[in-house]
Amino acid sequence: MYNSELKKEIHIMFQELSIKAKEIVDTSRTSRMATERISEAVASRVTAESEGYIVDMYTCLVEKIKADEYFKDPGHLNAFYRLNLREKINDRYHFEVESLDAYKKGIEFKEVNKLYAAAGAAAGTLAVGGILKFAISGLIHIPIAVIIAGAVIAGVAAYFSVPEKNKKEYNRAVNKYLTDMENEILDWLTEVEDYFDSQVRSLYKD
Repeated sequence: MYNSELKKEIHIMFQELSIKAKEIVDTSRTSRMATERISEAVASRVTAESEGYIVDMYTCLVEKIKADEYFKDPGHLNAFYRLNLREKINDRYHFEVESLDAYKKGIEFKEVNKLYAAAGAAAGTLAVGGILKFAISGLIHIPIAVIIAGAVIAGVAAYFSVPEKNKKEYNRAVNKYLTDMENEILDWLTEVEDYFDSQVRSLYKD
């Protein structure tokens, strides 16, 4: 991914989520309670931060465009702005924060797991990054926040009992999930960057 500062921000976010998840596990009486709380914490944070990541990435890429010799021609730069990529990217890759409220109010915990499994079957993968890319295509209609919540449930499902002796294993499963998800979010943002670059390439004349 082009923006190294953005990668650093995302890494810090997932480190903070790891600390939060451990606190949740330590204070939850059951694994179901822990997983529900971790699902909400991760989905809320990633959903809320994602729009800022898109804005930061777009700003960085526009600065890169302005430094390009080709776009120092005002006509070429105006052609770039006419692409309206900011709006297109927002429409195509936006995480809807409001969808998380719908998830919390209208979808039972076990139903999230079923939705995630169905999305995974449609996408041909249970990796959250793969499902996100598939969701972006418009071929499945599940709120992205629900996909993230479902990914948490799937990621820790192997440790669905949390007596004291299993908390270490449960924490290990959560941390592996968060590490995998960090990489998949980076892949998702690389997808956004690739889309931007493909649109810009269409403007270059031989």
